[in-house]
Amino acid sequence: MPLPDLIAGLGLLVLLFAIRDVSYTFFHSLAELFAIVVAACIFMVMWNSRRYVNNGALVFIGVASLPIAAVDVLHMLTYSGMAVIPAVKPDVATQLWVIGRVLQATALLLAPSFIDRRAQEPFWLTAWAVPTAVLLWVVFKTNWFPECLTPAGLTTFKIAAEWAIAAALALALVRFRRDATRFHPDVLRLISWSIAATVASELTFTLYTDPYSATNLVGHFLRIIAFYLLYRAIIATALREPHAVLFKELADQNETLMETERAIRRAKEFSDALSDIDSAVNSTLDLHEVLSRAIVAATTALHADAATISIKEGDVWTIRLVHHMPDSLIGTQRDRMSASHLYETAETRRPMIVEDVPADGDASGDLARDLGVTALMTVPLMAGGEVIGILTFYVLARGHGFTPEQLNFASRLSSSLSLAIENARLYDAQKKIAEELQTPMLSFPDELPGVKFGHAYRSVEELARIGGDFYDAFELGNGSVAVVVGDVSGKGMAAATASSITRTTFRAFGLHLRAPRAVLSAVNEVLVRLLPDGSFATATYAVIDIATGDLTAASAGHPDPFVCTRLGCYRQDARRNQPLGLWDDVVFDEFTLKLAPGDSVVLFSDGLLDTRRNKEFFGEERVEEVLTKMRDAKPQEIVDALMDAVARFSGTQHTDDIAIVAATLRAETV
Repeated sequence: MPLPDLIAGLGLLVLLFAIRDVSYTFFHSLAELFAIVVAACIFMVMWNSRRYVNNGALVFIGVASLPIAAVDVLHMLTYSGMAVIPAVKPDVATQLWVIGRVLQATALLLAPSFIDRRAQEPFWLTAWAVPTAVLLWVVFKTNWFPECLTPAGLTTFKIAAEWAIAAALALALVRFRRDATRFHPDVLRLISWSIAATVASELTFTLYTDPYSATNLVGHFLRIIAFYLLYRAIIATALREPHAVLFKELADQNETLMETERAIRRAKEFSDALSDIDSAVNSTLDLHEVLSRAIVAATTALHADAATISIKEGDVWTIRLVHHMPDSLIGTQRDRMSASHLYETAETRRPMIVEDVPADGDASGDLARDLGVTALMTVPLMAGGEVIGILTFYVLARGHGFTPEQLNFASRLSSSLSLAIENARLYDAQKKIAEELQTPMLSFPDELPGVKFGHAYRSVEELARIGGDFYDAFELGNGSVAVVVGDVSGKGMAAATASSITRTTFRAFGLHLRAPRAVLSAVNEVLVRLLPDGSFATATYAVIDIATGDLTAASAGHPDPFVCTRLGCYRQDARRNQPLGLWDDVVFDEFTLKLAPGDSVVLFSDGLLDTRRNKEFFGEERVEEVLTKMRDAKPQEIVDALMDAVARFSGTQHTDDIAIVAATLRAETV
């Protein structure tokens, strides 16, 4: 109770005590009038707000307050010394007192039963008014009501009635406390104290023998206190905080809705965070990058203080990534004695929370001691059905742990990361295979006897350094050098594998068959049987006679080569034939040209010509422009100029592989 209210209340009691010395009847009238006014006000407040009050118990008390106030008015008017109503026995006031307290105890005892019930309030009022009127008729018009006060003092009935009323009030207090969650805490506390004060008052009224005695005085003081507390509970609180009395359940429902809204908002935040993490980790196929992005994004989403990723190495877990933790932890090994949570997570394959790390010595107790870790949560990282890693989040502040919503997010995160990790591992495996396959294919001589070379390769595939394009140059053993540039349809590993087979086949037949047309025919017969249905290859195969400078070549559906001399560069008609691998018994035409010392021939795949900028192709005209400027350059400089030009033209828009070879006849060979 606020100090000003306490001082005012004590002052009022002192004033009433002083009035009692002047006129006890006046004191009694003031005490009863206070209770009557409070009861009437409770009725008016609850009656006029009954349509909006969700708690039926308070409405029930409010409706009952009107007949209680009416009985107390009659009790005050018939009290000894008032002489307002003539020919009334002194016992009537005591009888009315008993009736009023029975009504009050009954209302408080039954009220909790109506918390969730909404009836017609006029019916309730009638239900209270009828028995009240009957009891008043019995008191005033008959002698049926038992005597309560005689010249000798209180009757046995009066004392028993007071004890029964006190017992009913005590039971009412128990019922109110049992439904404590249905009332505002302040309202429940004040009502409870009011009932307790009423019980004490009733017990006091069992002791007096004279209406003007000291025990009667104490009883009325307790009654004033009880009704003051009831006033504070319902009327004062209703005026200051209407949600506490009138709209308690509505406020509770609103709070529930707000909590639901907060939960939905948190769920959306986690869903958005998971989507962002998915985008981040799935935008790369590098396993280390996947884990690095995941640890940062997930720590932020969970509002954790720090995180680590541990990898199973042998029989122990080793910390391999840290976020907001000392780098010195990287490489630290964790056994079951120092990190039981890692082993338990791996065994159950489910996220888990350790709420009190310092108290759990087996769950990173050393981190709790050294870094202030107070709580942690683990997330298993799966691949191939096995736990390959564990992501652990840490909290470094007391009183802030992980919630069930965060644990649910961790479960979803585990599933999402497991898919990304599986893809990254498959990518790493394929990359290793591709590298082993492609390393020999990308080897190319800078020069062979009589010929200098320049070469370049760009694959459109992230996984493979090469795709379907290939090139090769090798000596034929008779003073000649063979050069081949080709392209197998398709992309990725399948195309890389097919191009490796095609390249090897060209070399095998080139060493035994001298004529380019014969080599193409032999290669075609093999590819018809080896390539999948619908797949094919294009290629230009050329043989340079070092002594004479004669170049003999044949094309299988491949772009025409360019020849650069001192006079300029031009496109050589290659008499394109059918691609390789589609039909048997294809006849291939050859073409020949004469190279002078310093002249160059430039072979390339169609990826160079087909490189696009929006809807525009790089095309043969741009190739000729670049070569014309570079016709006197070294072969590698020619190739580099073409690659730079196509890169500037297309930017990052790459749709096909590009292979380029420039072969220059050395001056001293002819």
